[in-house]
Amino acid sequence: MKIAVNIGPTGDWSAMLAAARAAESYGFDAVGTLDHYHAEQLEWSFISGWSAYGALAMATSRIKLTPMVIDHMNYLPGVIAKETATLSWVSNGRFELGIGAGDYFEEARAWGTPVPDASTRVSMLQETITALRMIWQGERVNFDGQHLHLKNAASTPIPIAMPRVVVGAGSSRRLIRSALTYADEINVYGDDELIRFALDEIAAAQRPIALSAFVWDWPEKIEEKLANWRQLGVQRTFLTFWPPFDGIPQAVRFMS
Repeated sequence: MKIAVNIGPTGDWSAMLAAARAAESYGFDAVGTLDHYHAEQLEWSFISGWSAYGALAMATSRIKLTPMVIDHMNYLPGVIAKETATLSWVSNGRFELGIGAGDYFEEARAWGTPVPDASTRVSMLQETITALRMIWQGERVNFDGQHLHLKNAASTPIPIAMPRVVVGAGSSRRLIRSALTYADEINVYGDDELIRFALDEIAAAQRPIALSAFVWDWPEKIEEKLANWRQLGVQRTFLTFWPPFDGIPQAVRFMS
């Protein structure tokens, strides 16, 4: 099982940059961070966004860049298409589109963003990824879905290669089932029951879909948990590290 680094929220760019470089030097598979712009409390500052990934791409050379995760509600599909393609180029194909349907409602309410119901958010994400896969091939796309309507939409240059789509499903079984039709990888919270459910759904879907786990607060006996998830069939786990990120070297022992 591969181990990836999720950089915990920090407003210290130098610390964030050092953490990403350390993750690469120690051989971790990917590095990412949250994708939110709202400061729920003024002292909770953190650096995030597409530009941060561009900077990390230029400061690293091997490690994958995988947001945990882009909030679909925050971006028009055209913005996602352009930013993903640009990051594919500047990272030499290392950027993965980690994306979710959106569940940070405090942010949406603070900035006046409409919050559709869960079923609509899940459906909107599915339509966006379906359309993006066509746009990423360099086509002019006409798409008339339930929520998304495109007329001769195009974005060039296209990514270096078709970006991997990593759907952050969290604990949403509805999103897990929807993502079976379009995701390359489904990411769920590090919960044994949820992991087993997702693995069963993936097996029934008969598509080559990877499963990864996300750890925010580390459970006790983390090594035993990781070993169990590896045995179950989890292919990658994103572990969150907190400033000053001095736990990254010690986590090398988790890698198999």
